[in-house]
Amino acid sequence: MSDIESRIADTMLAKLRERDPSLGPADLTRPVADLDLDSLDLVELHQQLERELQVKGDLRESAGFAFLGDFSDYFVKLASQG
Repeated sequence: MSDIESRIADTMLAKLRERDPSLGPADLTRPVADLDLDSLDLVELHQQLERELQVKGDLRESAGFAFLGDFSDYFVKLASQG
């Protein structure tokens, strides 16, 4: 796992654990709908990833992500471009 991927995973886990402290790395592959995240949680996750990686993403694009892995892939791509 690259440094960027590790930072993304850590940021996502921190957000998930706000809802359920028992969640772990295996949960990063689960569908968003299974994790009881609402739209505000997803906006906050998006913003936290932007801050962590110092990139600017498109909320309209990430709003449609069905899996947490989609967030990871998207932000790896953004961080790699910048």
